[in-house]
Amino acid sequence: MARPIIKLSDFDQRSIIEYAITERDLTNIYHYLQAMQAHFDVATWNDISIGGYYGTSALLHEVVELRILLNRDPYLLTRSPQAIKVFARSDNNRDAHVRGLEVEYNYLREIVDKVFGMRMNIGALLLANTKRPGDWQDLFDTDLPFFEPTDEEIEEAEVLLIRLRKMGRRLT
Repeated sequence: MARPIIKLSDFDQRSIIEYAITERDLTNIYHYLQAMQAHFDVATWNDISIGGYYGTSALLHEVVELRILLNRDPYLLTRSPQAIKVFARSDNNRDAHVRGLEVEYNYLREIVDKVFGMRMNIGALLLANTKRPGDWQDLFDTDLPFFEPTDEEIEEAEVLLIRLRKMGRRLT
């Protein structure tokens, strides 16, 4: 599949500045996700490619996770896809994904509040958004305030996330 063209200007500029995200980060994340999710037809890169607030949330997760991993192995992205997966998924590196979850869902909660004027439970946002079964358990290792949501809260979060996705690169 062809790589969608995205630019830093497609994202929430406050976050781009706060995390000092560069074009190099975008390239690194693309290569990282190709190794980690090559078996998925629709994956995280597609979420990032949406841009706007929703794409920014996915981008922040991957920036934080990959920077931690690259700090531990600066040559990680020169390795084979299998070696990248093994390294990233090792118990010693689980915290990189957990830190990514923290940033992603804290950002999503803030944006839902800002855009829709609704304070959502992070647990509902995560369960409405994630495709990865272990993310709920990983949430317990974060510093995020959350509680187990009701089915109605998850449904409400799903609707709001769909609305964020539909906004695309339009911010507000």
